[in-house]
Amino acid sequence: MTEEELKIKFDHIQGIFNRCINHASQVMIDNIASKSLYFDEEQADKLEQQEYVRTADELVQLYIRYSVLNDIPYFYSVSDFFWESGFYESLKLDEKRKYMSFNPLSFDYSRYEQDNTVYDEELPYFSVVVKAVVLERYSAYLRKKKENKVQAEMQPQQEREEPQPIQDKYQEPKIIPHIAKTENPFKSILNDRQIELLVECINEVEIFNAPMTFEDLKAILSCKPKVIFRSNNNRLVAFLFSELSNRGLITPNWQSVIAKNKLFVTKNIKNDKYLNQGDLATAANYVKGVEHEKDYVTISNYIKQLKKL
Repeated sequence: MTEEELKIKFDHIQGIFNRCINHASQVMIDNIASKSLYFDEEQADKLEQQEYVRTADELVQLYIRYSVLNDIPYFYSVSDFFWESGFYESLKLDEKRKYMSFNPLSFDYSRYEQDNTVYDEELPYFSVVVKAVVLERYSAYLRKKKENKVQAEMQPQQEREEPQPIQDKYQEPKIIPHIAKTENPFKSILNDRQIELLVECINEVEIFNAPMTFEDLKAILSCKPKVIFRSNNNRLVAFLFSELSNRGLITPNWQSVIAKNKLFVTKNIKNDKYLNQGDLATAANYVKGVEHEKDYVTISNYIKQLKKL
């Protein structure tokens, strides 16, 4: 299956997710809004606070029970989270096959309305993903509503205390560099000597558009790159990280870490597009069983030496 065919398949399934999620999200928002009409402001605030706490508790229970949902907190607001997040990557092989073999035209929404778990056998964890995304979006709605109230209350006071600065119409926005939310997103257990060896490997095979240094790779593994490298070959990138993952040296979710933290850009110099989940998934599928081809042999030999360091 080509990347284009894979994306089309993902988009069809995303459409099913969206229909179920959007309906449930709107029902929950309309429900809390209707209830708030019958309360005074203080009672409405208390109701929303209780709803926020309840939603947070439900989400915690879901994330504790289902590790496949690990990426949902970072991608629930993304319109194509099925493609961009690490959910699909986290599935077992037989579970992935079920998603790829599912015919989107066979989805009957009326059956789903009667029992939202009815498709969980054909689409593993479907109802759980829907519930997690709905709860995350509901929580975000409540949080935003609270922030707007606080801001509205503070605005008159700020206007009295100080004049509002006049901004230049053409003022450039400040660029905020991406900062990883954790110290070790890749869950790397590589030591400095192993990282040095990997740098040799990367430069020998010319995986990227420019030579990489020890400091460069260390920064990448921390998801705090000082420069963004361009991939010369997505398949070699996928093979390198797959091999590290297979040996337990980095997380199995390396694809989503790379995509989420925008670590590399594609080979096409006319389009500075970051490598996304789909690019990496397609490349990873291709490199299965190619260990005997030239550059892959070189990478494999380097990685076999890591355990000696």
